[in-house]
Amino acid sequence: MDLRGKVDLTAEQVLDALTLCTGKSATMPYEIVDLVRRAEPGLAVTFFSAWAAAGADLSPTMRGEVEAVRQRMEFYRAVTERLRAKVPGLATIKGLEVADLYPAGLVRNMTDIDVVAPSESAQWDIVAILTQDGWEIDAGSAVSVGGELRMLISMVLPHEDRYQAPYNAEIGTVYTFGNLAGIPPVVSLPPPWQVPAIKNLLMLLNERYEQPFRARDLVDSVLLHEQLRGAELDQLHQAVAEFCLAVEYHELAGLVRAAGLARFPPLPGGRRAMANARARRFARQVSFLRRPVRCAARDLQRRLVLGRAGRAERMAWGVLRPRMPVVAAVRAGLVAFGLPLEGPPPDVTSAVLRHCNGITWVDTPVARFLLTIGGDVPQSVIDELSAPATTS
Repeated sequence: MDLRGKVDLTAEQVLDALTLCTGKSATMPYEIVDLVRRAEPGLAVTFFSAWAAAGADLSPTMRGEVEAVRQRMEFYRAVTERLRAKVPGLATIKGLEVADLYPAGLVRNMTDIDVVAPSESAQWDIVAILTQDGWEIDAGSAVSVGGELRMLISMVLPHEDRYQAPYNAEIGTVYTFGNLAGIPPVVSLPPPWQVPAIKNLLMLLNERYEQPFRARDLVDSVLLHEQLRGAELDQLHQAVAEFCLAVEYHELAGLVRAAGLARFPPLPGGRRAMANARARRFARQVSFLRRPVRCAARDLQRRLVLGRAGRAERMAWGVLRPRMPVVAAVRAGLVAFGLPLEGPPPDVTSAVLRHCNGITWVDTPVARFLLTIGGDVPQSVIDELSAPATTS
């Protein structure tokens, strides 16, 4: 089914969005290429393909880049279709659902696939299917959401061309973990919000706490917004309010308008909706103060992960981290990063958090993961946990 809309996206519009988001401009072709490669590399193939769609003769290097992304997209499409056929109910985030909305001839860069499994058992089924197809587990992240352990599994598959980056996939059971502060995790979505346009706009807005909106975010949001039909706009506004994303929606709408791409209808309530979102975020953050050490740890880790920690905060984390057991950190809602260990998969049917002699790990049906919240892991610990006898 052709989902392409009426947005006639041109290279000039893409450049205007890039200029708005970066504050930098260029006019000559070589200057434009240099700008897009430096400021937003992931936008390069979209810009090059837009040039080509307008009749420009691309250089062999640029044509090669565009074709490589097209081939990668088709590979991911085949992988996704295979998984859907074997695991009903799985969801994907952005990726192909957005790329397929781009005008004919234009390409959206896509480095990985993000899969949300309908259950934990389905998550392990997906990992097993990919493993059978030659994929390898690269890493795993563990987070406690509502007192329940959730794992995000990162997998890689070498590209046929050794000079290209490997294929990547992330398999989880949560749409987003939030930001460890005022923005809550999104574990599930009601059916009306599972519509691709609504779901992917929500995920795009959630990414704002990681980094400022980019030009591609503006383009994606316009193409997604155009897909809203009937009552879906009202459903989107309800979801934005529910997940405390009114501030991000307002910012995105302003950027889209300033770039001359579109005009999004404002949220009901206007400034009151944004004030309500800020108040609810603040209340959520204040609720963590009941356990001040955990609250401080969550805030410090969040700032470090997002690259917003100053010297004093880095020093504070350096003091706090060694004194906070990893198992306590996971239960406090911090993100623990998991190193997959060699050896047969543990004999378990679900993820099990374990702790012994100061070492914390997770046993899953697909692999054992040694957990850390930062710092080096001694090889002796890796060797010890790689032994299948370690179970308690």
